[in-house]
Amino acid sequence: MQSFDEILQRLCSVLQEHAKGDVVVHSDTLLASDLGIDSAQLMEVLLEVEDAFDISIPLNVLPNVYTVNDLCSELQKLLGARE
Repeated sequence: MQSFDEILQRLCSVLQEHAKGDVVVHSDTLLASDLGIDSAQLMEVLLEVEDAFDISIPLNVLPNVYTVNDLCSELQKLLGARE
């Protein structure tokens, strides 16, 4: 199983491609406001995250996901459940 830090590093790398301006993605980065993406773009980003981790992210977890750290925690749960 991947460690939280490994998942976080990979997730930040995927999300960095979508960051606007000089934003550097880290664990406290707010997905919507700091990255400067709207809800439609957020869905595209989540699809890329799903592809990168080869998992499916249930939509019911999204209302509780605000930061990169929140998303990383959900990914860790999903990846752990898969093993």
